[in-house]
Amino acid sequence: MRGAVRSLMLMACLGLAGCQASNLGDGLSASGSSVPALGNSTYGSGPVTVTVLLPTDAALRKQAADIADGARLALDDLGAGQLRIEFHASASSSGSAVRQVQAAAATGTKLIVGPATNSEVSDIIAQTSLPRPPILALVANNSAGGTHIWPLYGDAIDSALEGVGVAVAARQKNIVVVHEAGFPAENLLRLREGIRLKGGTTIGFVPYPKSGVNLRGAFAKGAAVFAKANTIVLLGGGEAIGQVIDILAAGDFGQSIATAIATSLIPEEIYKRPSAQGLMVAIPSTSSVGVISERFKTKFGRSPSYDAAIGYDAIAIAAGLVRSGGADAITVANLTSSQGFRAATGLFRFRPDGRIQRRMVVHRIENGSLKVIQEEGDGF
Repeated sequence: MRGAVRSLMLMACLGLAGCQASNLGDGLSASGSSVPALGNSTYGSGPVTVTVLLPTDAALRKQAADIADGARLALDDLGAGQLRIEFHASASSSGSAVRQVQAAAATGTKLIVGPATNSEVSDIIAQTSLPRPPILALVANNSAGGTHIWPLYGDAIDSALEGVGVAVAARQKNIVVVHEAGFPAENLLRLREGIRLKGGTTIGFVPYPKSGVNLRGAFAKGAAVFAKANTIVLLGGGEAIGQVIDILAAGDFGQSIATAIATSLIPEEIYKRPSAQGLMVAIPSTSSVGVISERFKTKFGRSPSYDAAIGYDAIAIAAGLVRSGGADAITVANLTSSQGFRAATGLFRFRPDGRIQRRMVVHRIENGSLKVIQEEGDGF
């Protein structure tokens, strides 16, 4: 299990038609609140059980439906008669997640996928104990993982650090971080540590008000920090981020800054701003979704969303491990292989500290769109 990166998509494409490149879709066209809530169900009849915990909250129903359909397709493609998915659906506020994890552990489930909210993950961390199956939570990296619990989604810090790697390689190593006031301190610390590991130096942090009121005054307080930096990381994607980019691009602050890194948080409409041209932005790879796109559209009548690809990958991990190592191969040691996995959502690995590390594709904004400057690479 600790050799080359495990390519979970390979067997899905062999012998199957429709393995052509395609962009990710938006998933179900209906708004989240008008998508019917999922119920409990079973898919597949294999001896190895994967339990998937999905939300019935109105705002999360679209995500839940896409994840469930992605998981079903993965079982069809890769299950080889070995897997069974037990879907359990409940409101995130119901407190059911803890009971569902305990019940799944008692019945011999090998892997749990979900839940989909940080509060439920926190409840599981606080109210369950080992031994229990490994958990791949449907949350982003900004939720600290517990023992044998990992998030499946990357976050803005992962995005920023991919850009930092490019900047450091270009000898732009002195970095100032500009962030919304109230940005989680835990994530700022994770960013600082990541910058250090990439070979850069965090000169300082400059907060700005989310409201966008008196941004120049906020940046003036950080003038000394700006003066020492040659790279800037812009954290935030709220209403003020466009103004932040406009002001900093004007050059009144940080005249020595040669490289600017935004994150996956910034809205796509920002790409059209003249001030945003030249910004680096790293986003998850979607190129591998072409392996599943046509079959997903045939089965479900729509293109797969990123959430659907996440659902696919969660089951692909289980199927790949069982196919190569047998019914008991879904272990913490195999999940945390340092080489990681390559699947529909690109290249990723689960770290022993309870976080996911996702490689992303680094782009530069040029003429209002993204131009690739660094692919996600072949490994870590």
